[in-house]
Amino acid sequence: MAIILVVDDQKPVRDTIRIGLEMVGYDVIEAGDGAQGLQRLEEQRFDLIITDVVMPVMDGVAFVKTVRGRFPNLPILTISGGGGALPAAYSLKMTEMFGAGGVLYKPFTPDELLESVQRLIGAPPS
Repeated sequence: MAIILVVDDQKPVRDTIRIGLEMVGYDVIEAGDGAQGLQRLEEQRFDLIITDVVMPVMDGVAFVKTVRGRFPNLPILTISGGGGALPAAYSLKMTEMFGAGGVLYKPFTPDELLESVQRLIGAPPS
């Protein structure tokens, strides 16, 4: 079974993503920021990371760069609704430059999320 790490500083966003992905058969682990995400990556293996871009402690761009250096083949999907000093389009483009395999603009639909996840790691076993 595929295990997905969801990194976002907003618990309602993490919960929504987790519930939607668990309903179709993925296992989901959560982290509240990039630093917690790195800690989770040291504790277990993941098949995909879904990370927000604008977060405290370690933002998504720094997180993607760090993950790519340590885990070069781990698929990453970045999400953002903007905020901070940079517009969402610019921040998401930066994450793609550093190795994110896909991006989603918040708000996104459950179907858009599932389509992006399946494109990166395939459908969960039925």
